[in-house]
Amino acid sequence: MRIEIFDLGLYISDLRILVIADLHIGHEASLEKQGVLLPLSTYPRMKRKLLNMIDEVDVDELIILGDVKTEFGRPSIQEWIEVKDLLNTLKNRLRIRVVRGNHDNYILNILSKFSIDFHYPYFKLGDTVFIHGHEPLPHEAEDAEVIVMAHEHPAVTLRDRLGVKFKFKCFLRGDYKGRELMVIPAFSPLATGASINEAGREELLSPILQSIDIGELTPIVFEDGEVFELPKIKHLNSYCRES
Repeated sequence: MRIEIFDLGLYISDLRILVIADLHIGHEASLEKQGVLLPLSTYPRMKRKLLNMIDEVDVDELIILGDVKTEFGRPSIQEWIEVKDLLNTLKNRLRIRVVRGNHDNYILNILSKFSIDFHYPYFKLGDTVFIHGHEPLPHEAEDAEVIVMAHEHPAVTLRDRLGVKFKFKCFLRGDYKGRELMVIPAFSPLATGASINEAGREELLSPILQSIDIGELTPIVFEDGEVFELPKIKHLNSYCRES
């Protein structure tokens, strides 16, 4: 199975599968409850980006690794409208699988209307396990050779010689107890991510990442159509100071 980084997702070229995560559709409605008003522009941007990605490569199947919506409870009106619009747009173009994330309570009410494959706690394809990442790796999935997860919204903060900070969403690649691990960034523009090179272990969201040395993980940034592999996290801050 050949897994390639493609924009904010992964592309399994030999199976024509695209993997994305953490759309957090309906985030504006959630923020409005907190008194923060934003225009409803996030979903149209995500939809346009996703369709462009699907048009750019040959995709037969889309895997969404959790947190399709943002509310923990019942879907908001915005979530109902936008999730249904996305599924209506894609249903005749490709097969869709959703792996449940911690924000996806009640989403089955929407997915069932479109006969979408819904997986919990993980989806396994060959020797690869696709999991959201908010829970420990299930025992029955421990024979996997590759783990693909989301949830953490990883990003890196880099500094130039003047000390100016630049933040980039990133992938994380490394080892989890003898298995290859790949963490993918959030697809939502509003989920800018947590700077993994500035976070302590107690700040990590995923129990999977909490159980390993994140300093050994390699951040990978997709920017302007190119893939940039950075030094391991444990070397990244000194690398930024020297660059």
